[in-house]
This record gives sequence, C-alpha cells and structure tokens, in this order.
Amino acid sequence: MSNVEVRFFNGGYCRQLLALVDHRSWKFDRFYAVFLAVRHPDEGWVVIDTGYGDAFKQASRRLPWRLYRWLMLMRADASAAGTLAEAGIAADEVRHVVITHFHGDHIGGLKDFPSARFHYHENALRSLARLTECRQALSAFFPALLPGDFSKRARWITSERFAQDEEVPFMSHDLFGDGLIRLVHLPGHAPGHVGVLLKTEGRPIFYAADAFWRFCQIEKPGNLMLPAYAVQWNADAYDTTIAKLREVHQDGQWELIACHGAEAQQQVAGARTAERQVASNK
Repeated sequence: MSNVEVRFFNGGYCRQLLALVDHRSWKFDRFYAVFLAVRHPDEGWVVIDTGYGDAFKQASRRLPWRLYRWLMLMRADASAAGTLAEAGIAADEVRHVVITHFHGDHIGGLKDFPSARFHYHENALRSLARLTECRQALSAFFPALLPGDFSKRARWITSERFAQDEEVPFMSHDLFGDGLIRLVHLPGHAPGHVGVLLKTEGRPIFYAADAFWRFCQIEKPGNLMLPAYAVQWNADAYDTTIAKLREVHQDGQWELIACHGAEAQQQVAGARTAERQVASNK
C-alpha cells in the first residue's frame, strides 16, 4: 500500500489560560491554529483545516462575532495560501479540503482554495447554520468565512457512511477508498467533529483536531475547568471521546496529535527544518 506525505503548518493562534486545561499552569499560553497539507499519491494535495487566515479579521469586525476576537486574544499572521506558497505548494494545486469542524480557527482560510472540494460530516455545518447570530458567535462559527460557492463545492458525508473502524474504537469513513486518509467521528467538541487517520511512511498519525487540547488530558484522567467545558458542544460525548483516545494512546500503534498541542508544534518545526534543507540543496 502507498503512503501519504504530511506537513504541519501554523495558521495563527489565540492566547488562553492554560490552567483551564491542566489545573496548575496559571499563565496565558499560545494555542496555535494548526492545519495540515497531505500529499495523496493519486488525489494530490489535501488540506486539513485552514487556520484563522487573514479573512478572519474582516469576518469578526462586527458584533456579536467581535466578542470572540476580544475574548480569544487571537492573532492571524498570514493566509493559509501564503503559508503553503512559502513551502512550495500552490493554492490551485489543492483539490480537497477536509474540515474537521466549523470553528473560526479551522475555516478561516477556506476562501484561499478556489478549486477545492470541501469534505465534512453532514452534521458539522447543519447544526450551526440553524443557530441565531449570537449563538453562532458563542459557538465560534463565522458564516462570513464560507466561500460564496461553498454549497456547490461541498461534499458532506452522511452519518450512514461512517462505520466501525477496525483499528481504533471510533466510527470512520475512508475518504478515497484506499485506506490512506480516513475521517474519524470524534463527537463532543463541536457538531460533526472529525479527526483524521493518516497512513504515513513511518508511524501512522491519528490527528485528533480539537478532541483534546493538551496531552495532559490523555496521559491522566481529569476534567477541564468549567469555563472550558462550557465551550464544548456536548460535554458528556467529549468525555467519552477522551476516554477512547486514552485507549488509542495506550495501544501505542498511532501517533496521537491534537491541533493545539505541543506535539503539533513539533511537527511544524520538523516541516520547517525539512524546507530549509531542501532550499539549501538547491
């Protein structure tokens, strides 16, 4: 079986009190909005999420969405397309974008990819689109970040197409039918929230998106502080997903990585080092 190449990138960040997650670090820390570029042997470049992107500032200019921008202390440095261009990946080469969920720090760069199809769980957008503007802002959903032709390029995946995975204790969907990129339903954090299983040349990657924020949640039992629980779509489902992810970690087969964790930043640093080596060899 072939493998996929995976690169991690930063798409801005917000600053939050780390004690909300680990109960001990009373400092504000950066929670980076990571996105991935995955090269599939047949389908070409597949982007997983897009970070905040430079469109986020415009989308959060007016109330009630501006409240999110104030509370999250966020910073968007560059567009997803610009970040990928620096790594030698052109936006028009991206044929597919996987949206793990529709929070603003994951969909801020969707407009950067005019040729891509958008893949996501059917419940991910439907549930948020029905909310009032105030509830959308509280749920971190920014409709203005969706491209004008989003519905034409959307390829939502129905719940019935997710089946029990043979390797992890979750329901999954094989995106291209070859086992290389599998979407995994990880309920709790957001409606229709998914992670991604990636078959790489080395240890396979279980990208959990926002199913957890820091690895301390996986290494030992413990609940988030109440304000952090308040932003979860379904707190009970969130806890159940965390418990199953602990099983995945204990099994040791998968490299478990979350969007906002230190492990993702190690991958970002590795990608930068590889890019510098390629540049120096030219």
